[in-house]
Amino acid sequence: MALTDETTVHLRFARRERQYLFWSEVGRISAGGPTQALACGTVLPLVETFIQQGKTVRIEANYPLGPSVKMLRAAGAVCRSNPLPMERWNEPTPLARWQMPGVPTADPARPVYVSWEDYLARTANTQRMKRCYAASKKANRKRLLSATPEHRLTGPLVWKVIETARGRCMHCNSLAVENRPSDTKTGQPLSWAQVGRRIGSLDHVEWRMGGGDNGLDNLAWACLWCNTWPSERRWGATDHGGYFPGD
Repeated sequence: MALTDETTVHLRFARRERQYLFWSEVGRISAGGPTQALACGTVLPLVETFIQQGKTVRIEANYPLGPSVKMLRAAGAVCRSNPLPMERWNEPTPLARWQMPGVPTADPARPVYVSWEDYLARTANTQRMKRCYAASKKANRKRLLSATPEHRLTGPLVWKVIETARGRCMHCNSLAVENRPSDTKTGQPLSWAQVGRRIGSLDHVEWRMGGGDNGLDNLAWACLWCNTWPSERRWGATDHGGYFPGD
């Protein structure tokens, strides 16, 4: 594997002939393995080396990275899924699709909910619990880099986490109870960085892949921006739609 002197290192990720591969045509970098976890473990030291050298690492994935994406992002890499076939990857992609720090975003829309009480008043219990059950189902899955959790999470337990936090992000304190934006006609996900601090998500204080479990003492409510980018965790941050009602 040869390193590169580029300021920005562009890597691709895909599955080819039962192998999971990271590669860069320009930098002649190639790393992979028979599973996503092994491929990630091979490329992770390279990513860390590039970041230490002050370079930006961007990974464009044509195949799902799975839980490995958290390790890569924690190391400092910028990861994005590209739904286009590999033969069309040279086509330009709008910059706004990179949900990353430092990339210009559109101005955020007005908050959907003006307070915690407004959220409770304008959503039905069935809506809230649907979200909680989806979060618990995701948290209970066995992952490539972590075993099946010892504690099985339930929808009511997720709601307890949200209710205790009153919908506030544990890292920046923004009210984070909105859902990710989506196209009203097609349901396709839209760019969310501009309101990332208003989108709620279940967080593990100690990551699952680091040995953390689904016990209540290891669970917290966080905005999607802080959950995705630990380096962006700043109390009272008003960027990316950060919203702090006085309730």
